[in-house]
Amino acid sequence: MLSLDPLGPDDLGESRERARLAAHAGCGVLAPYGPPRASLRPLVLVHGIHGHPGELRALAERALAAGDVQPYLFLYDDLGRYLDRSGDDLARALAQLACQAPRPAVVIVAHSMGGIVARCALNSLVDPRWFPRFTHRQLRRGKVRVRGSAEAVRAGVRLEAPCAADFAAIDVLAVDTPWSGFCAPRLDLRNLWRRQRAWVDMVSNSVVLTRLHGVALPAHFRVHHLEADQRGAGLPDDKICTLGDLDDADLVRFQRAILGDRRALGSDPRFHNLFAALAGERSFPALAADLRASGLLSASAFRAELRRAVPRLAGSHTSVLENTALFALLDELLVRGATEVRPQA
Repeated sequence: MLSLDPLGPDDLGESRERARLAAHAGCGVLAPYGPPRASLRPLVLVHGIHGHPGELRALAERALAAGDVQPYLFLYDDLGRYLDRSGDDLARALAQLACQAPRPAVVIVAHSMGGIVARCALNSLVDPRWFPRFTHRQLRRGKVRVRGSAEAVRAGVRLEAPCAADFAAIDVLAVDTPWSGFCAPRLDLRNLWRRQRAWVDMVSNSVVLTRLHGVALPAHFRVHHLEADQRGAGLPDDKICTLGDLDDADLVRFQRAILGDRRALGSDPRFHNLFAALAGERSFPALAADLRASGLLSASAFRAELRRAVPRLAGSHTSVLENTALFALLDELLVRGATEVRPQA
């Protein structure tokens, strides 16, 4: 839901987030940072798993100081709530935001797993029933639970009707999002699933990750990817594989898939999820056109092309959020987006 109760610097810690969520029965809350100014362009910030809004404070403070953008922070249970449900919470809050200021041009900066939550929200704005009805067994006592869009609508979580047309534009900048998911969860993670439901959806063959990119987004909904380059910063890898981490053989796979041979991806769902994310990137049509014109490239040449499509900034999974190059890319996105949506307004 959308809250007009503003957040301040002292409200961004994990304990404050939990307290505010408890006051809203655990549902995600979108709240302005600083005094709400409905006339300004909304900048929505979404943290990742085991995260909290304070990780995005530098972006929020910078937007507040600029004075031409209204920052909002999405507070949500990044462990105990399924990702499609958190996406529904964000979608409903965005729909309410569109009622406050008609046809807003929204920019969302989503870090890590927050990118998956943001994409779930876009799906729900386009097709509220995108998530299928299915059953799965609880880990405890073998009970079967039903999960799907019909259940969510009845619970008042999912939107009742599409509302993508209520926005002039939505641009999502997904920062170091693990689109591939993980393939073989450790036993200690499996033991957490009774209460940390987000991990269920982060398995590479989960219903969320395998269907996430199946919803065709309208032209005014755009996804832009950005990745931390830990090797470039002299740091060891500490995250799930991203596009920039593909080895030479995998780069050939992806080139063949772009040229039309999807069988080249093999049976590993991680590669299919990662390719689907790349295909949803705003720069993908140009990348694909260039590859069709040139044919298969060497690994180094294609890696350079990928870097142009999906920039990589030196730093770790968390330090990238304070990289000045990220601020520059966000400024470019805000200026370009404002220019592109002006004729539609």
